Amino acid sequence: MPATTKKASRDTYYDLVRAFSLRRITSASEHAKAKGIFRRLGDKTDRGTREYVDVLVDLIVDYEKRAGLTFDTSHVTAADLVRHKIEQRGMSVSALAKEIGMAQSNLSQMLNGTRGWSKTAIRSLSKFLYIRAERFLA
Repeated sequence: MPATTKKASRDTYYDLVRAFSLRRITSASEHAKAKGIFRRLGDKTDRGTREYVDVLVDLIVDYEKRAGLTFDTSHVTAADLVRHKIEQRGMSVSALAKEIGMAQSNLSQMLNGTRGWSKTAIRSLSKFLYIRAERFLA
């Protein structure tokens, strides 16, 4: 990786940390601010932003667990989660398939349960939709 790309990623990360530091969330107002930042940054793909968002999500989840704000999602399938995420983005299955470089028919079959999740699909969907890969393996 060229030195300028590494530096730009590092600069993005540190700029974000300066705007909202990555430390334990202790109040509802900090939680709301963190979620707002996540929503604003969720689709950014540069390395520094991805690394920042990864830690921010962990802090949000930790706060939600401590505050009793979590929901039982054990009954939610990976397909349900993917559908929800693409609906939130106003996307179609076709648009998602194109975005992640997969045949629409293959993705539809995976979502409908007539085909298992491929490793490539899991990697691409996890990265693009911010879904933990483990969700596809349950």
